[in-house]
Amino acid sequence: MAANLRQIERKDESLLLTLSDDEILDVPYHILRSRCPCANCKPRWEDSHRRLGLEEEVKRLRIEMPKAEPVGRYAVRFIWTSGCSSGLWSYDHLIAVARGI
Repeated sequence: MAANLRQIERKDESLLLTLSDDEILDVPYHILRSRCPCANCKPRWEDSHRRLGLEEEVKRLRIEMPKAEPVGRYAVRFIWTSGCSSGLWSYDHLIAVARGI
């Protein structure tokens, strides 16, 4: 059985995820931002030819701690002051990004 997300903590440069089995995952904001699941960003990181350009674009931005709004008991919306804020991040997607899947 997969572990569930128990806690999200925003640090200065990364997001700390604590899972129900006490595993802790640390994902830098630039990685998180380059895997936005919104309809505009997702096609860019899913396409191997466009992914590198997106990752380079995100790396050029200043490191930013986004605001986070819970969406029910299954997702969170990150609000980036210098970019996309329309993606709903399911907990499963957050965990997958943190694990590099």
